[in-house]
Amino acid sequence: MKIIHIRFNSLLTVLASSRERQEKFRRLLADRRTRVTIRSRIRNPEMDLKKSYAKRMFQSAAATLGSCLLFFLVFPEHHPTVVMGSPPTPFIQVSHIPETTQTQRPPPPPRPSVPLAVEGEDVPEDVTIETTELDLDSMPLDLRLQGPIAMGPPSDDPLDISEIEYKPHPIRIVAPEYPRSAHKSKQEGEVRVRVLVDKKGNVEKVEVLSGPEIFREAAVEAARQFRFRPGRHEGERRKVWMIMPINFSLK
Repeated sequence: MKIIHIRFNSLLTVLASSRERQEKFRRLLADRRTRVTIRSRIRNPEMDLKKSYAKRMFQSAAATLGSCLLFFLVFPEHHPTVVMGSPPTPFIQVSHIPETTQTQRPPPPPRPSVPLAVEGEDVPEDVTIETTELDLDSMPLDLRLQGPIAMGPPSDDPLDISEIEYKPHPIRIVAPEYPRSAHKSKQEGEVRVRVLVDKKGNVEKVEVLSGPEIFREAAVEAARQFRFRPGRHEGERRKVWMIMPINFSLK
């Protein structure tokens, strides 16, 4: 019978399928009872949902504008708790403090008199030693300096390199001329000279301390051409004795 209903679409077929759905739904309700009311819904292909878009957008905009106006009416002013800006200017309150004065103290009590002890003579017992007070302000004092005071330029005596504050600094060192005889014999050596640097930085005097005799003259001639930055002591330029080695090498 079911096969015939499916094959021939008629009113009996529709009724049979509807009855079958109802029976199936009834069996489902019998399995688990619920309090949900089930409504039957059908499809409407001719329904156009776009027609309600404009209406819903207008309702949403009106609700939003109304909520904003209600918010401004309820809270007309806003007082922030955090202030972003310059800090307040501090005010210093000055109070008038009266000037203090020191009260005059009462005079000290008199000092006790000490009895005077004398041997060999009869002295009355009422003789005492009186206190002696010296007035230093009334004593004449001569604080004037005796003799003239010599205020002149500092001494021109040369100082040693170890005694001066700012030592001379060489700014030009001349290489010595190698003696021909020493060059032929391939002789090498070192000459230690003692030079006196004047206040302008020039070499004023040269003394040979040690070294081979063949190199001494060339070392003195080279040392006389040295130039220095003058030395200073206590803010003044001074002459300074310096010891410098001069090497003679073929390398």
